[in-house]
Amino acid sequence: MKKTDIFWQEIRSEIAKELENIEKLHTELKNLPTGAENRRAEGSVLHDFYNCCERIFRKIATDINGGFGRSETWHKGLLYRMTIAINDVRPQVLSEELAAELDDYLAFRHVFRNSYGFELKGDRLDRLVAKFDRVSHEFREQIKEFLDKMEQHDKNT
Repeated sequence: MKKTDIFWQEIRSEIAKELENIEKLHTELKNLPTGAENRRAEGSVLHDFYNCCERIFRKIATDINGGFGRSETWHKGLLYRMTIAINDVRPQVLSEELAAELDDYLAFRHVFRNSYGFELKGDRLDRLVAKFDRVSHEFREQIKEFLDKMEQHDKNT
């Protein structure tokens, strides 16, 4: 089904806004002083990062796929569905490798939402902070590539 130029402008604009938010989070995390006293702030940035990712996934699932179910495990299911190409609808959004990396941020988001900031422990948080640059960069690249493929496919049909 062919989408209009306005449809793609809206999709690109909304997703671009979330990608800008990820850039802001990247800057914010980079400018935080290191140390145990900043764990709460680091956790907040990582929490927000996955929120941005999930907003993009929901946009794709709703506007391109035509919707998604909301079971008890819908967050994980939505992430998984982004690794699958849907014939005649859309290509794969994310590689399975990147989805596995993002799954760590999804799991952390759950912990962050259900604990006190002073309860955040170092190892897990440090690991996620250490790989944030690489994962967030790869995420932005794969989303841009996905949008280009979608738009090109739609123009060719």
